[in-house]
Amino acid sequence: MNTAAVRRRYGWVASIYDWANLEGLLYARARARAIELLDLRPGARVLDVACGTGANFALIERRIGPSGTLVGIDLTPQMLGRARARVARAGWSNVTLREGDVCELALGEPFDAAVCTLGLSVITEWERAWEAMATAVRPGRRLAIMDAGFPEGTGRRGAGPLAWTLGRLFAADCARRPWRLLERDAAGPASERFTWGWVTAAAGAR
Repeated sequence: MNTAAVRRRYGWVASIYDWANLEGLLYARARARAIELLDLRPGARVLDVACGTGANFALIERRIGPSGTLVGIDLTPQMLGRARARVARAGWSNVTLREGDVCELALGEPFDAAVCTLGLSVITEWERAWEAMATAVRPGRRLAIMDAGFPEGTGRRGAGPLAWTLGRLFAADCARRPWRLLERDAAGPASERFTWGWVTAAAGAR
């Protein structure tokens, strides 16, 4: 699916995303672990790629505090609208949201950490997005990915209702296994499996 189609799909799904993706059942534990693996400290500058409705924000804010900075990037204005509402409700004054493609945006000064959750399985140029995300982080600092995909050792022939839903509703490619890019490129990578092997949280240093 090309970038314009992804933007249209998420423009439509934005209003139902926070309950339709079954966060509590499928992703909550893996999301929390991915953020934990970033080893964030108060005052850190953090990049959230494909931030969507801001599901990572509270987990990040709890660690970086008001002295930190959080920059969220997403392609879809409707998803960012939900993220802005979340920021306003929480009263966070240190969050900046930007609409666009991480491969094309000028991100300014380097980050202390970057995370992408449920994004690299959807982003059209996902390998370029990973490279842009990694480049945005200071050498030696942390990167994390949380994403869904076919469990290791299986493929499309083992696909079930979850793979169908991820592909048809959320435009995710379950064959990508984007955490392998982190395992390949990051120093000291660590990966953990969740949700019957369908979801992986991975992190390492640039």
